[in-house]
Amino acid sequence: MRITDLHVDGFGVWHDLRLNRLSPEITVFYGPNEAGKTTLMQFMRTMLYGVSADRRERYLPPREGGKPGGRMGLESEAGRFEATRYAERDKDDRGRVTVFRPDGETEGDRLLREALEGVDEATYNNVFSVGLDEIQSLGALSGDEVAKAIYRLTSGLDRVSLYDVIQGLESSRRKLLAPQELDSVIGGLVGRRDTLLTEISDLSAQGRRWAKIAVEIDELGVSVDDAHARLKDAERAARRLEIAINLKPQWTERAKIDERLLGYAGLHVLGEGAIEELDELNEKIEEHARQRDMLRGQRKQVRQEADELGVNEVLMRSCCRLDALGEQAEWIEALEREAEDGDAELNKLVARIDSETARLAAMWSHDPDEAPELTREMVDELEPQGRAIAAAESAAAEAREQLDRKRNSERSYQSKIETAMAAGGKMGLPTDINEAGELVARLRRRQQAEHKLELAERHARELEEQNFELEDRQVIPLEGFFFMGGLFMVGVLVCGWWLLNQETAFVNLGGGWFALAGLALSIGVWMYKYYREDNAAEELDGCERQMEVAAKQIKEAQRDLKALSAELNITDGSASLQLQHAERHLAELEQTLPVETQRRQASEEVAAAEAEYDAAKQRLADTLQRWTAALASLGLPDSITPKDLAAMAGQYEQLAEWQLKAENRQDEVDRRAREYERVTQRIAALAEEADLVVDEATPLEQLEALLSERRLQQGRIDHRKKLMERGKALKEKQARHSAEIDSLEAHRDSLFRTARCEDEDAYRRLADKLAEAEELRERRQRVTAEIAAAIGRLGTEDDFAPLLAEDQIGQLDAQWQTLIERHEEIEAELRGLQSQQGALTEQQKSLGQDVTIADKRMELGEVEAQLAQAGERWRERAAIGQMLELIRSDYEANRQPETLVEASRYMEQLTDGRYTRVWTPLANDILLVDNRDGQSIAVEALSRGTREQLFLSVRLALVAMYARRGIQLPMVLDDILVNFDAGRSRTAAKVMINFAKAGHQLFVFTCHEHVWEIFKNLNADVRRLPSREDGVVEQVEEEVEEIIEETLEPEPVVEPAPAPVEVVEAEPAAVEAHYLDLQPEERVERHEYLEAVYEELAPRAERVVVESEVDYEFPRAEPAAEPEEIEYRWDERGESNRYDYDDSPLSQRDVDVYAVVRR
Repeated sequence: MRITDLHVDGFGVWHDLRLNRLSPEITVFYGPNEAGKTTLMQFMRTMLYGVSADRRERYLPPREGGKPGGRMGLESEAGRFEATRYAERDKDDRGRVTVFRPDGETEGDRLLREALEGVDEATYNNVFSVGLDEIQSLGALSGDEVAKAIYRLTSGLDRVSLYDVIQGLESSRRKLLAPQELDSVIGGLVGRRDTLLTEISDLSAQGRRWAKIAVEIDELGVSVDDAHARLKDAERAARRLEIAINLKPQWTERAKIDERLLGYAGLHVLGEGAIEELDELNEKIEEHARQRDMLRGQRKQVRQEADELGVNEVLMRSCCRLDALGEQAEWIEALEREAEDGDAELNKLVARIDSETARLAAMWSHDPDEAPELTREMVDELEPQGRAIAAAESAAAEAREQLDRKRNSERSYQSKIETAMAAGGKMGLPTDINEAGELVARLRRRQQAEHKLELAERHARELEEQNFELEDRQVIPLEGFFFMGGLFMVGVLVCGWWLLNQETAFVNLGGGWFALAGLALSIGVWMYKYYREDNAAEELDGCERQMEVAAKQIKEAQRDLKALSAELNITDGSASLQLQHAERHLAELEQTLPVETQRRQASEEVAAAEAEYDAAKQRLADTLQRWTAALASLGLPDSITPKDLAAMAGQYEQLAEWQLKAENRQDEVDRRAREYERVTQRIAALAEEADLVVDEATPLEQLEALLSERRLQQGRIDHRKKLMERGKALKEKQARHSAEIDSLEAHRDSLFRTARCEDEDAYRRLADKLAEAEELRERRQRVTAEIAAAIGRLGTEDDFAPLLAEDQIGQLDAQWQTLIERHEEIEAELRGLQSQQGALTEQQKSLGQDVTIADKRMELGEVEAQLAQAGERWRERAAIGQMLELIRSDYEANRQPETLVEASRYMEQLTDGRYTRVWTPLANDILLVDNRDGQSIAVEALSRGTREQLFLSVRLALVAMYARRGIQLPMVLDDILVNFDAGRSRTAAKVMINFAKAGHQLFVFTCHEHVWEIFKNLNADVRRLPSREDGVVEQVEEEVEEIIEETLEPEPVVEPAPAPVEVVEAEPAAVEAHYLDLQPEERVERHEYLEAVYEELAPRAERVVVESEVDYEFPRAEPAAEPEEIEYRWDERGESNRYDYDDSPLSQRDVDVYAVVRR
């Protein structure tokens, strides 16, 4: 659907506004604040969906006159047509719609409803309408709240957000019922009920003087404002005089400083920091002299220390051999450690072998000194007999289990027979199967007789009701009788008048033919009355005959039922129950016929199983006897079983492995001992050559002593070289210090000559005088700064100079006292006025809060009704919340990615490729954005402008998704580029134009001229809204845009007093920005945030759509809410928009979820 033309007859501030030939792609409306952009946007919604209560209150009746409503040209799949909607004065009227086709035919609102594709107003506002209030609300949220808000867009906005429904249900449950420490609806209702009971008992009627007090408060307010103005004037004068009095000491001190500065004129000016420079030169000269003397002493100490050093030449010649042995120190230590570990491990293995040998002897031969011998050949000989024993034991166990199963089967058959006989005997039923079958047949005939009697009685009641209706039809209603009588008399009069005046009567109407028509009318009315009465009488007779037949059938049925009841000896109501028992007993008897045969067969099978079990036990005994004989032949104890044989073989194998391991360990220990002996001999030989043998030391300790001595000797050699180098360096430093001393003394003498001073004392006296003059100048600057600070923003020194003149400075105290007395008088007057105003306001407040006993009692009844309903609501919301959570998981896994892929494409275009992808992790209700580097960034980490770009991308993706489903509606964008800079605005404009070229119609409203210029440069259809002061405006086309610009005058912003927010057209739950100037750099925005509150327990006549959050507030004086019915629906649509009930998975369908609350 596309909008082609608009004509506003009367709506809000617009009258006779014509907008023709609107672009099928994008149209931009520009106008300053209060130009009527919001009114035009609301008019478009009104034309599509009717006049809501909010729009009627704000925009109707029209302010500038005209018929409330207008016309809209549309183009849809059904073709082009024009729809008009005009509202009546009835508050519930949504406007009468008339559709005009191009061929001139008119009809109702069918074409308009078809063009809307079944999209209601709530869905249109959530999907196809993006406004400034949403952008500003997005900017006012915190990072986490922004992320959740944008994520909810991707979870579906069809009538209501599924995410908001789930959160609303969860919040609703918590508000209905919460722990005692938290607020809840039920707890609040109980507390409110107790409070109302207390207030009803204490409430008393009070008179109202509210209007009179309000007038008095207004009069006192005028007096208070006047007193405030006079008080401010007195305070300003007193402040100025007070500053002048405080300035007297500083003013006098500055004059004295100026006189002292005149005495220091003509002195030679030294450079900044002259004394510090002189002191620094003296300190450097002293320091260099001290360093020179210290260096001379250090050179002498270095020569003495070098002479005292000594070196072992023999050890230094063998340093290479010593280094090689030092590298093997760790290996020597490892040899010692391995020798100790090997000996310990070998001892443990020997002890373990002896212990295991004694344990095996005690275990298998019961003699610690004689252990049985077991070889691999003996094990191989005994293994077949062990397997034979295991097979015999398994066969005996299986025979025993078979015998137990057969005995259990025999007992079950016997139990079934006994149970069937006992159940029939308890209820008095026959135990013979033939007698039981005959009883069931008689009971079934009894039940059929009851059913036949019931049908006959029902037919008789229907005939009786029909008879009453036919009796009423025997007599014609009074209105019908008068009507037919009137027609009959008209026909007779027409015919009689023509007979009396045949020449002149009814000449213009055909004369005799008209009289003939009157005669035919009279005859027709008489025949209709006759045939109607005759037909009614025949129908009544037929009904009475049917009633007689029905009465006979009832008597026959009662007679048959009575005979069967007497035969069976039962009372009414027990036949069905007895029939059920008899049928169940008959089925049990029929089932027992084959059971006896099965029981006999089971007895025979038990006997056979017992014989098989005895034979298996005998075979097991023979096998065990052969096993005992084999053990005795091999010299093994006869107590060994096949399982013991396997364990015994494993233990003897382990013992053999330990013996082999002990032999290998002994060889390793011997080899390590030989290597250790060779190394220790080399260490001892080197120690004897260097004359450094350590008594009673281990090889490692001797090696460490040699290495330590070698390091000591090497250190002495290195130290002697360093001493020689240090002596040379000290000599060079001593020469540099002597040269530096000579240079510094020459520089100090040049300073004295420049200042024309003989020596250092004269130089310092000159510096003291210059410092004193500088201190006086700084002191003068501080005094001047104190004077300027005391004056502040109240003026300059020149403004206070007359007050501080010599002839005026003595009168300042007297003037101050006069102003103080005047200020106190005004303050006393103001306190009195404010006291009176506060007393009257408090009295007015107490009177306004008064309620009557009737209100309290009505509210008490309402609270009790609401308390009874709260529990049922909680249970409903808990069950529905679980169901919607499952639906949400399926939607996020199957449907949401389609929207995110589309949003990623628009996000990449809006950010010039900086952000390339929008996605969400599974099982998480968050969105992530990937930049061109592949980094994932959370929504809360994005800037405000980037968040708004993401918000716009998601909304464009949702509209594109609806278009793919065949739903194409105009998209309305209200000042969405308000927070974008020039570059982002230009990019967004290009994206919206390309989006419109893809088959979407867009209407963009803006109050910023640079946005209008951007769209204009991109060759979009841009229109400047006309000034409302020009009266009736003709069609605003793009080609006459410059003429409109010439006559456009910026209108001043009207601020209705005393409202704190500049709002010309107040709109509930809306946020508007008003600018004091059209210049962007001087723009001032003021916003009003209003919270929409859903009164859940209040009665409503219309359907309530559940949205984000439901706040329960209970009205005080309204009737109790009716029971509410919550209905949650999900519509599954295929490609042809028909419901699909096949077995296809839910992921291949479009699922529309919405909730409706009815009361």
